Formats: sequence, C-alpha cells, structure tokens
Amino acid sequence: MKRMNVDGLFGFALPSIFFTFLLLCAPLHASAENEAESTLVDVLDAPAKQNKTSVNTLQLGLARAGSKLVSVGERGVILLSEDEGNSWTQAKSVPVSVTLTAVSFSDPLNGWAAGHSGVILATTDGGNTWQVQLDGYQAAQLAMAEAESLVAAGDERGERAKRNAGYLIKEGADKPILDIFFANQFDGWAIGAYGLAYATNDGGDNWYSIIARLPNPAGKHLYKVVRSNDELIILGEQAAVFTSADDDDTFTKLDTPYYGSFFDGLLLDDGTRLLYGLRGNVWRQSKGKGRWKRVKLGSEVTLTSGLVGSDGQIMLADQSGQLFISADSAKNFSLMGQAPFGGITDIIQSQSGYAVATARGSHPVSDDNLVSRGAR
Repeated sequence: MKRMNVDGLFGFALPSIFFTFLLLCAPLHASAENEAESTLVDVLDAPAKQNKTSVNTLQLGLARAGSKLVSVGERGVILLSEDEGNSWTQAKSVPVSVTLTAVSFSDPLNGWAAGHSGVILATTDGGNTWQVQLDGYQAAQLAMAEAESLVAAGDERGERAKRNAGYLIKEGADKPILDIFFANQFDGWAIGAYGLAYATNDGGDNWYSIIARLPNPAGKHLYKVVRSNDELIILGEQAAVFTSADDDDTFTKLDTPYYGSFFDGLLLDDGTRLLYGLRGNVWRQSKGKGRWKRVKLGSEVTLTSGLVGSDGQIMLADQSGQLFISADSAKNFSLMGQAPFGGITDIIQSQSGYAVATARGSHPVSDDNLVSRGAR
C-alpha cells in the first residue's frame, strides 16, 4: 500500500475542511511509532468528554433518527436535536474520543457512526448511548482474512491483497473511515482512506472486508457510499468511482470524464447519476447511461454534500457555505444563498428547511438566515 504525501491526499488540491478532519486526531503519517501508538490507544480507550462547549465543535456528519437529528464530529462528540436542529445536546455515552466523520440510521433507534482509527460505533437507543463494533486493529485483521481467502482460492488478487493487509496490520489503527451507510437494519457499508472498504449483513455484529472486490489497486481514498434500489456506488479521489449492481458482490470502475476527486453523489429516482466534489465540479449522466455532462455552477469552491428534498428539488452545499438548488433534475442550479456558519460538511432536510454540519457545530438553515442570497 503506497503512501502518498499529504498534498496529494485528495487529488489535485486538498480542501482545508477535509484536511482538518482527516488529520485532527489520528495521524496518517507517524514519525514516532511509540508516540503514535500511545495516542491511538488513548483516543480508542478514552470516552468522549462531556463539555458545555461541545455544541460548537467541528461537526462532520448528520443523520435523521425518526423525529431526532444526530450530528457527529471531533473528539467523539455526538450531538442530538429534538427540535429540528435549533438546539443540541451531547449524547450521554460515547466510548471513544476519536474524530467521527459520518453517521447513518436505519430507523429511529438503530444507528452507526464511523471515524478515525478505523472506528465503527453502534446505537440501539436513538443515539443516546453507543458501543464499539469495530476498530482499526480489527479492521486490518479482516482485510488479512479476505486476502488469505483469495490466496487459498487461487485468486490472482490474493497476493496483492495480502501485502496490503500486512501494511494495515503493521501500521496499526491509524486510518480513518470516512463514510458509513446502512440501507436497513442489517445491510451496511463503511469506506475510507487508502481504499478501506467493509460490509455487514447483520447490523454490524460481523463486518467483513470488501477491499479486494474494488478495482482499486492504487488504494485511492474512498469518500462516499451512495445507493439506490438498483445500484451501489463508492466514490473517491482521482476519479475513483466504483459501481455494483449486486450490493457489493462485484464492482466495476465507472468511467467519468473528470479525473479529480468526488466527495459525494446522488442517484435520482429516474436513474440519473449526479457526482460532485473538488473545485465545484458537478457531473450528470442521464438515466445511468450515455454521455456525462458537466453542470456549471459558476463557482469553483469544493462541494461537500447534497440531498434530494421532499419536494424533489436538489440541494448542493460547498466548503464556503454556499447552497445551490435545482428544480429540473440537476440540469441547472441557481445559488440559493450562503449559510452564516462557514463551510458546510454535511446537510440534511428538516421540517423548517435544512440543518447543516459545520466547523462551528450543527445549525438550522432556512430562507430567513441565509446571507448573500442569489448573489455572487
């Protein structure tokens, strides 16, 4: 597994907000192995601290758990809102203090969060208390188990997979999981730096590696899992886009005309694929076939997240806090305005508008508090 320098971590340029969350707690490059090991043990064993200022910490992921919103971020802080994002309280019990990057709920009670040091957490009470399901040490062993199975079967992918799994074991729990997604209470996927990819079909009681199933020999970083009824897509750096029609049994590389990094994507009901990310790039493929077309936003700010609203409109958010909206199936976007909280790392719909995760906590966004509305 070849190391790359930090400047190359996200393709052609490294967005500062992602630089922050990747390097905040778990160093990807440890110059002193003993110190790095000690730090990892500390954050994996130390519960998240209860702090009144936690509501103002860097937040990176949002999910809905029934009538509740759940936000995750640095130092293991998990925030809960029962009023659509207007106020937040800290979860009662989180067993780690690593930065958490993503969260997914299958129903009001069952949810999962993932983050640095290969951590996956689970909750069965709507986010109030959490338990560890997986950490980076265990994840490395799962990668080795996958590799050894391939070697035993005479699969040509086996030896490469075994070498890479050996690096994971040797280097320890120093690699972040960057996204986690559950389609229901049982089927979930978690992906991350250096090509980490895992799946479960029993709610996370047992995770297994799918690293070798992806045609990703360079170990490019993987940022987002996107799923529809017909397709599972994993998005990553430097045009790493992989698609599966059988929910991860097999993957093929999806060719796109853009060779930069995709940080998020949407699969629309009509089959349209929408991928977006570095430097404001948005690419659209109608009904999952044919020619890709670039959708111009008039902005080169990196896009971090998006959603399809209940009214069918599509919203994209960027690193500066700008929000773009489309009412024509992502063929054209207009600037809705800019959130007053700084860069947006994730967005979710609320009853009164939207809630966004930012470097200064998670907040509600509506027409009433947008600034620079419709102007560039």
